[in-house]
Amino acid sequence: MKKQDHFYDIYPKVLKVGATTTITIRPLYDHVAFKEDHEYSFTYAERDTYKKNPIEAKFENGIATIQVTPQTEQEFTLLLIDSWNNKERSTKTEFCFYAVEEDIFDLRPWKGDFHLHSCRSDGQESPVYVAANYRKEGFDFFALTDHRRYEPSVEVVEAFKQLDTNFKVFPGEEVHPPRNIVHQVNFGGAFSVNKLHENTEQYEKEVQEIIEELDLSHLDEHDKYCYASSRWCFDKIREGGGISLFCHPYWIWDDHFNVSEKLIQTFFDRREFDAFELIGGFYVTQAEANSLQVARWNEERAKGNDIPVVGVSDSHGTQNAALFNWYYTLVFAPTTDFADLKDAILNKRSVAVHNIANESPQLHGQFRFVKYAYFCLREILPLHHAECQEEGRQMLKFFAGDKNAANFVALCKNRVEDLYKKLW
Repeated sequence: MKKQDHFYDIYPKVLKVGATTTITIRPLYDHVAFKEDHEYSFTYAERDTYKKNPIEAKFENGIATIQVTPQTEQEFTLLLIDSWNNKERSTKTEFCFYAVEEDIFDLRPWKGDFHLHSCRSDGQESPVYVAANYRKEGFDFFALTDHRRYEPSVEVVEAFKQLDTNFKVFPGEEVHPPRNIVHQVNFGGAFSVNKLHENTEQYEKEVQEIIEELDLSHLDEHDKYCYASSRWCFDKIREGGGISLFCHPYWIWDDHFNVSEKLIQTFFDRREFDAFELIGGFYVTQAEANSLQVARWNEERAKGNDIPVVGVSDSHGTQNAALFNWYYTLVFAPTTDFADLKDAILNKRSVAVHNIANESPQLHGQFRFVKYAYFCLREILPLHHAECQEEGRQMLKFFAGDKNAANFVALCKNRVEDLYKKLW
């Protein structure tokens, strides 16, 4: 969190273009209080233009208020200059804000993960432990997607029904079709696709029908089968109302990429999945895979093939573990209801985030939302994270056996929503 947010109460931070808004800056402690023997002035500066001008501020009861009417969608700053001793000494403090057009003003940045594992497959921790730690790290939603297993996600969904919380836990699974090397994620679907594979005769019959239906003559027999099988899975995920993800094609497995280049191109050309897992699942030594996926996606965009993207951790543990909270998605949606999240992703209002500690964050998506997301990452999400931490700690206590912790979770319920009401 920036020093300014520790020392001042600043609101709102997101404004509507063309609307006159009063910004409040309230010092929280006496070491930053507005003093009678000091002179204060503000400068308004726009990030996208060269506009930089003094702006009037009113000081009353130790609080500064400034009226602004931003004319274009962009970040802007208010620079507070504090002078004393006949202006021989001064300090400067910068406060950042963002103006957005009306069409996205009611959207909020929600932090989520679509692909992760628990000890019910090859992860390290129980489903409820994983979920509570996700809330503690500032996540608004997630789905547990254990390998070949849908039931653990239902387990955690049911467990969280004991708590009065706005943290959204969705069902999911990583889908591993028989004889198919391509991985898919079923996010939010109403039933298990992995379970459907158990009816081998029906599955093989329907996959063969897809092979006969499509012109896949450019692929060898192995890749024909993998494509048809994957299409079958994407169709089933959609039948269940879920979001289908095409996962980590440039993961280096054994001595080759997870998916052949011809098969990757076929997936991109036909677009029968909902979103591409652009970022995630790779250790620092495997950064090549994410870089190739980003480059490949950008190449498709240059050809006019603009594919929705998400970032995921593919984490297998949350306690001092790699991958967890390294990669995730910011979804700009009105709420964290599944329908709102799905609509935002399909309409490319999601940003894939690479944000490893002590590294500069890298964001990928539509330029408009990437630009906005960088602001949110700096100015909004640290405040949001602070509101989630105690809720997550109390969730951990509850699942460790302290049933009284449920009362504290309930007290935390609307903190994020109340924060967002204040900041917008």
